[in-house]
Amino acid sequence: MSPTDPPPSDLAPLIFDDIVIDRSGHRLLRGGEAQALEPKAFAVLALLAGSPGRVYARDEILDAVWGHRHVTPGVLNRVMTLLRHALGEDAQAPRYLHTVHGYGYRFDLPAAARAADTGVVAVPPVEIEPDAEPRLRRAGDHPPAAQRRPPRRIAVLAVMALLLAAGAGVWWRYGGDRGGGAPPTDAVAAHHETAPVLAVLPLRAFGDDPRSRDFADGLSEELIGLLARIDGLRVTSHTSSVQFRDTQLPLAEIARRLRATHVLEGSVRQDGERLRISLRLVEAASDRTLWTQDLDREFRDIFVIQRNIAYAIGNAMQRQLSQKPPAPPKDEDPALYQRYLIARNASPGGLRNTNSAGLPSEAALRELLREHPGYARAWGSLSAKLWLRSLAPEPGRNELRSEAEQAAATALKLDPQQPEALGVLANRACREQQWQECLSLSQRSIALTPSDTAWRGAHAQRLASMGYVDQALREIDDILLIAPYDPALHFWRGRMLDTLGRHDEAQSHLAMADPVQSQTARYFNAIWRRDYATAARIASALPSDQPWRNSEIAAAAALQDPSRWPAVLPAIEYSERNPRYGQVHYDFTRLLLPVRDYPRDIDSLDAVQRAGYASYQWVLWQPESRTLRQDPAFQAYLRRSGLIALWREHGWPQMCRSDGADGAVCD
Repeated sequence: MSPTDPPPSDLAPLIFDDIVIDRSGHRLLRGGEAQALEPKAFAVLALLAGSPGRVYARDEILDAVWGHRHVTPGVLNRVMTLLRHALGEDAQAPRYLHTVHGYGYRFDLPAAARAADTGVVAVPPVEIEPDAEPRLRRAGDHPPAAQRRPPRRIAVLAVMALLLAAGAGVWWRYGGDRGGGAPPTDAVAAHHETAPVLAVLPLRAFGDDPRSRDFADGLSEELIGLLARIDGLRVTSHTSSVQFRDTQLPLAEIARRLRATHVLEGSVRQDGERLRISLRLVEAASDRTLWTQDLDREFRDIFVIQRNIAYAIGNAMQRQLSQKPPAPPKDEDPALYQRYLIARNASPGGLRNTNSAGLPSEAALRELLREHPGYARAWGSLSAKLWLRSLAPEPGRNELRSEAEQAAATALKLDPQQPEALGVLANRACREQQWQECLSLSQRSIALTPSDTAWRGAHAQRLASMGYVDQALREIDDILLIAPYDPALHFWRGRMLDTLGRHDEAQSHLAMADPVQSQTARYFNAIWRRDYATAARIASALPSDQPWRNSEIAAAAALQDPSRWPAVLPAIEYSERNPRYGQVHYDFTRLLLPVRDYPRDIDSLDAVQRAGYASYQWVLWQPESRTLRQDPAFQAYLRRSGLIALWREHGWPQMCRSDGADGAVCD
């Protein structure tokens, strides 16, 4: 059975209330109207509804539907939101789809529900939630199906007619499983329009200490991380909300720009050993205050305060924590924790600095570690700062990378739950093509920090390098829901869309990316769209000392006038003789030559991936590379890199399948 197949036990349609689950036809109807569901979402519904009353653990569902491979924890939450919307469910008083907190999910059929071809009546399951109260019928609930059900023969005929009439239209309208056709960002957002989105604005800092704002920023970011664990709630990223620090805009306008339904604002002040925090939770649409609290506690209680705030906001929004907040390290010193937050935020930009702008934070972390060498949090943050700085093509990058990995190993030795350290070592494992280890470390990292868009974006990039470009794009789409204006995420979405051959869509996202970071990406996007004049303009705007500037200009000209191809290769060879520090002796413009050396291209792109400074190895998965993938060198690469072994273990990517022997067919 494939991961998306429904349970094999009984594939007859399930009919109850005004719902029809056509398991053999992979369709859901409510009130006679077909509901749009992604194939994976329907597979989850078929699994749960096929065994009513049984509680499925989250891991069981992930194993059955996704094979539990390259799937982030938020994916299942998103699918449950889609299912509740399609079923017309109220998450606060569900009739069918129940969350068993801390464990998984259960599907209940009404007492009168039956399989269409057997007439078997479902027996109501025994409630297992220990604190559950008897459920009363709410205004608007459907009456029992037995009170209004037409005769069985008529009902079945009507259902089958609806399936025949609506089924084909639904399949063609929504494309079925189109193999990687992840919907655009706006379409993804529409699926989530009923789920609350909370924007946590940076806490205003009061006090005489000039470092108080760094502490307030750190506290805001930590709070976002805790709130992101609330089931059914999306929390905008710190990188998005920090843009509205000290703004004079009304809360309603801030919420509109962040696509949030609720806003949390407040302030923090430390007076000696007292910590004073004032918070207000506002419903954006009505500007109504849902919850407010002024806390005046001893600073040593900071960890308890953070947890209590998370639980209080969850209660105010009628949500529950899906994951218990991680306990702080035993006997952690609150004063040391405060100093760590200040050090981590001493440089602007967080995990966006790959240059000297991040040095103040790095220096503060080093100073803290000289005095407290056993503090795991600081080692984890230092490893991330060093790794980011190692991405710059400057002398010393290899030494920085090695130091980052040593710092990460130290952090994990002290505390195995340091997400930044896990992310740094995941990068090393991927660079060394230790794919299994890379996936494991990467998944652990983002599970610990679901609100950190930088590490979740890095996870998506790793998936794309493994060939799982469709899953990578879905991950980026999911992150964009909490960071809709993050230029780095739009860059990566553009790159992934280009890799899938969706070049027109990619263009709009690359236009929202950092103009310097995206120069090469925009150049190749224009080439793939056959807009050679735009490609020439982009290349001409490159700095004159950029080694590949002349080769890109020459290639854009030759694509418009083939007689100019003889000038391209010398420009490429010059570029390859003068690479920037730490880069492979390979100019990506070779990918445009009319006569290709495929073994050289494949080996060089492999070297680029292992060097870890670009994403153009993804060209291997593009539709434009079909001929390249027929070359024997490509099969040799797949075996040498370990990708075939990974795919056999974790599932084949969309464009590849087993050749029945020891290779792959990637067409």
